[in-house]
Amino acid sequence: MLGQCSGGAYEISQRMTAMIGWSATAEVDNFVFDQACERYALDEDVAKQLQRSNPEAFKNVIRRLLEAAGRGMWSTDDDTLDQLRELYSDADDLVEQGTAQVVSAQM
Repeated sequence: MLGQCSGGAYEISQRMTAMIGWSATAEVDNFVFDQACERYALDEDVAKQLQRSNPEAFKNVIRRLLEAAGRGMWSTDDDTLDQLRELYSDADDLVEQGTAQVVSAQM
């Protein structure tokens, strides 16, 4: 999916959203969230590719991981949560910058 640029990043983001939905109604094993986190958030190369392809989708992936931890669907260590919070802040800044550039280009 990563090779599909923006559309692939969007699909990954949607699957993270679906995983939250599944977790709300049925138990999803912790390792599923662990693998998603390691692959899409903490793998630097993959994270950069997602950010370049679709910054909003990358932000959603991180948001969903933080949501899962906050709602008790996923148990992880504080270091991982700190890394995710930092990634989310960076992703939010990137989205804000992109929005500002689009708005200024339209003026």
